[in-house]
Amino acid sequence: MAVLAVSVPLHIFDLVASNVFEISLAIGFSAALLALLLGILAYVRLWFTGDRGWRPASLGVALGLVCLTPAAYAGYLAFTLPSTADVSTALLSPPDLIMARGATAEIDPELILVSYPNLITRFYQIPTTVLFELAEKQARQRGWQVIGSMAPEAEGEGGSLNALRRSLLGWSNEMAMRVAPGPVGALIDLRAASLHATPHDLGDNGRAIEGFLRALDQSVTEYIQRNMAFTDDDAQETVVEGLEGDGLEGE
Repeated sequence: MAVLAVSVPLHIFDLVASNVFEISLAIGFSAALLALLLGILAYVRLWFTGDRGWRPASLGVALGLVCLTPAAYAGYLAFTLPSTADVSTALLSPPDLIMARGATAEIDPELILVSYPNLITRFYQIPTTVLFELAEKQARQRGWQVIGSMAPEAEGEGGSLNALRRSLLGWSNEMAMRVAPGPVGALIDLRAASLHATPHDLGDNGRAIEGFLRALDQSVTEYIQRNMAFTDDDAQETVVEGLEGDGLEGE
C-alpha cells in the first residue's frame, strides 16, 4: 500500500516517468494480491486450528481489498470499453499530431460511437475565427498546455491547435483540434492520443473529447444568445429612432 501511496502523487506531479510508475503499480498490486491470499490462507488455518491471529489476518485481507479495488475497476473498464488510446471525431482523416505517434491498430467506428455517442464532428453556425477562439479558450481553461496553434486569419479559413493534457493519474496525452469552414458556418474535429504507448487507456481520451465538446457546445450557445440579444437591442433602437423621426416630421 505504501508503494501505491507514494508512486501515485509522484506521477501526478510529473516527478517520475510513466514507465517507472507502471512498474510501481505492478509491484503494489502484486503485494496487495499476496496480502489478500495470505490473509485468506490464515483464515483457513485459524478456522481449523483455533489459534489466535484473526485480527492480523483480517487486516491483511482488508488492505489487500482496498488496494486491489482500483485494479478491479480498471479491469472492468478495459473489459467493457474500447480503447481510445488514439481516437478522433474524424476517423478517416483525423487532425495531425505533433508529439504523439498515434496508434497503429484499426478502430471500429461503430464500437466507438456506441460507447462514446458524443464523439462526432461538431457543426456550428458561427464563423471559423469565432469557433477557433472559443475552442482555444476552452482548452486553456482546462489546463491544457498549447504546443502548436495556427488560428484562421479570416472568416472561411481553417485553423489547428495541438495541446498536451494530463490525465487524472498523470499520464500525458496530445489533444489535436482542427477548425474548418462548413456548409453553413464552421466545423471542428478533435483527436486525442496517448504519448506513452499503451494498449488501453480505459476510455480516458474518449471521455476527455466528449467533455470538451459538451463544454464547447455550451460556449457556442452562450455566444449565439449574446449576439442575438445585441441584435434585438440594435433593432429596438432603430425602431425608436424611426418613431422619433416620424414624430418630428409630424410637428
